[in-house]
Parts: sequence; structure tokens; C-alpha cells
Amino acid sequence: NISPQVGHIGVQCFGAIQRAAMSSNGLDLEGLLSCVATSELEVSAAVPGRWPPNARPGLALASGLLALAGVATLGGVGGSTVGLRLGGLIGLSKASKPPCLCVFDIDRTLTGKQGWAGQCPADNEIPGATDIAYAGGTLIFSDLKEHLGKTFCGKCFSGIVTAGTGSGANSTERKGLLEALGGTAKTRSDYWQEIGWNSATEIETSLVVQASDGHKQDSVISMLNWWKTVQKVDIAREDTYFFDDIATNVQPFNGTGINARQISCTSRGPKENLAGSFDGKIGGCGGAASEVTAEKGVEVC
Repeated sequence: NISPQVGHIGVQCFGAIQRAAMSSNGLDLEGLLSCVATSELEVSAAVPGRWPPNARPGLALASGLLALAGVATLGGVGGSTVGLRLGGLIGLSKASKPPCLCVFDIDRTLTGKQGWAGQCPADNEIPGATDIAYAGGTLIFSDLKEHLGKTFCGKCFSGIVTAGTGSGANSTERKGLLEALGGTAKTRSDYWQEIGWNSATEIETSLVVQASDGHKQDSVISMLNWWKTVQKVDIAREDTYFFDDIATNVQPFNGTGINARQISCTSRGPKENLAGSFDGKIGGCGGAASEVTAEKGVEVC
């Protein structure tokens, strides 16, 4: 009886099922399929040998729930390899839109300057939560963080490459950021890899902290290899987008084939007590959701 295990998948992926059901064009299925695959791996690890090789009961569950929600699931019985499947709808989604990846800096990109809540009305200050970046202070999430899912990146996989730490393990900041990125359905990992500002470090997750300023392109390229070899998701460089508030982190993406854009362009921060800092070098209120577009190439403010 594998009902409890399939039930686990239903609980883990209920939100993704809801989002997919609300989509009329099928493009939101990527998150559902990602969640189903992750949950199936969790159950397989916990209860080895309970499913036949290559069985996909999670897809049967997702198909059934989507049908109940009024979404037609094309195709039929897929035999012992996949059981009931989303069939033609999955095929249409994957054929019409290749996978994309959005990678973000954190400090002054997904956050705003501490103490600037009054100057940044679109941002969200989190009382009682600390952001240790730069001079430190109360955590403020930027407009981009608050509305990231409404940008085109809401249809993509997500990642982080930042020189900071996201305020450390188990912090309110990291928890809020992972949620904004779409959770593990979009990141495929909740492991925050500290690479010690060494750009040659092999990336083993989609969440990278202590990256080297001016060399973030190296970490993003290594991350793409992790997506391909470990997660079995082959994302083209031309479908990868990087966002950062500092120009010298964006410009080195020239020649890599990866798209990169500087954000927080209309709100620049003051000089911080750090080597090489100057007025306007870093963002102020952080990124705005309107700045995140699928434009190709490398662009600074």
C-alpha cells in the first residue's frame, strides 16, 4: 500500500497543484513537475523498493487533482513507467518554453538599506529581524523580493549568488528569501553553500553565499553545471538571467552568453564603511519588480 507515500506528495505539492490548475496555458506546470519529482525522490529514499523502477505515482496524483480542478490532462495510461500522466499538456509546456533560470544578488537587490523604511515605501521592513549586511540594522525586503513571483522569473527556476551571507543559517532573511524564490520547487535545494569568496569553488546548490564580487559569473556558470548534472535540468546560458545592484558585478557577464542586468537604478545608497565604497556604488531601496525583465544581453544603469 503506497497511499501514505502518495499522500505525502499531495501535501508537499498542494500549492503547486493549485497554481498549475489556475494556469490556462500550462506554463505554471514547471513548478508542479519540479515539486512532484522532488517529493518522489524523498519518498523513494524513505521507503526504498516500494515503487517499481521508474514508477511515477506522483504524476498520477497530480493528473487526478488537476482533472478535478477542471484542467484537461491530455494523454492516457502511460504503462508501468509513468502510470497516468499529464501527457500532452506537459509536452506542450516543455516544448513551447525551454527552462529558464533567474539568479539574484541579495544585499540591496532583494533587500533595502537598513533604516530607510521611510524612504522606500514599496519595501517591507520586518520588525525584530536583523540584516547584518554592511552597517547592519533591521531587515528590509525590497519591492523586488516582495513581488518576485509576479515577474517573468516566476516562470523560471531560481537561485542566489551573493557576496554576503543572507544573515546566516536559520535567519529570518534566508527563510524569507527562499520563500520569495518559490521555495525548493524552484531552487531544487535549501542548502546555502558558503564558498569563502573563492570563485573557483564548484557549486553544489542554487543558493550561493560568500561569492566573490567581480567574479559572480564564474559561480553562475558552475551553478548551471549543477543544474544539468545533478538536477538533470539543462538550462541554456541564453535563458539564464542575473540581477545585481553593483555595476562591476554585472559587466563581467559580457562574453559569457548569460544575461545580466544592474537594478536599484533609481535608488542608490550612500558610501558604506567598507574598502572601495563610494556614494552610489550600491543600491538604496533595492531592486524594483519592474526592473526584472527578460531582455537579453548585459545592461548597467
